[in-house]
Amino acid sequence: MNTTKTESFYCEIKGICSRCYSWFMSFSFNSSGNKGLLLLLAVLLLAGCKTVPIQDRNFAERDGFLEQSENTGFRVHHNAGTDNAVIGSMYASGKSALLNGAQVKISAKVKNHSFVNTGPQSSARVEFKASDSSCLIRVDRFIVGNAYADTSDCQQNIETLHARIQAKDAILHISVSQYQTEVTVFSGVIKVILLEDATQSIDVRADHGIIITHDAIDHPYPVTPDEVWQRIRWRGDFQLYKTVVDWNKVIAVAVTVAIVAAAILLSRGHGGGGYGGGFPRHR
Repeated sequence: MNTTKTESFYCEIKGICSRCYSWFMSFSFNSSGNKGLLLLLAVLLLAGCKTVPIQDRNFAERDGFLEQSENTGFRVHHNAGTDNAVIGSMYASGKSALLNGAQVKISAKVKNHSFVNTGPQSSARVEFKASDSSCLIRVDRFIVGNAYADTSDCQQNIETLHARIQAKDAILHISVSQYQTEVTVFSGVIKVILLEDATQSIDVRADHGIIITHDAIDHPYPVTPDEVWQRIRWRGDFQLYKTVVDWNKVIAVAVTVAIVAAAILLSRGHGGGGYGGGFPRHR
């Protein structure tokens, strides 16, 4: 069994346990055949689900990720998906991490054209779903706050109040206020375009920052490691979690179920099928 792929299939997003529970409750306890097997699978997965911290926050799949600080928001679009297509997963921290206006407690699927926003003492991370090398993710309505992005193999076009930022194979930090957008490039090369005048643009390389206002793009300036740390230190204030399957627990529960089932069958066998063995029957 490929444990990593199976965990991803069943528990990549928060809600799998609750769905398993709903699935469990939808079946009758008199289920048999295939329904009985599905019931058993649901019970085992429900028993094995657990919530764990995301350990490597700097790891990105092929489509990369975008993390946002408190009191910020933006809408995400993926060129490879229809309106209802799932384009990634959102992981939440705090009580005010919202997906399309609904609170996300741990994680949730993100559909195309979704709006992700956070309130006080809350953060969110969107991990985009891997696709081919032509993928394009557009992020707009980013009007205030901080974001940390690893674009990986997929191009991200991020629009703020002042600029359009085009990045691929790059890691960057964006800070937006009413008056300016400040971008810091940690890895790769990005293009910055003035929102009010697309003829004004500039490339910004790693270890450099740049400030864009409503009517001008400043010259890039070098940033020190300490300045880099100061820009991204907000990420350490938030812990993000994901739901996974504890396969050891699933196996332990499966063994227990098997032992109990065997005991019931044996007791019924010794009882000769009458009312004296096993569980009492009711007319």
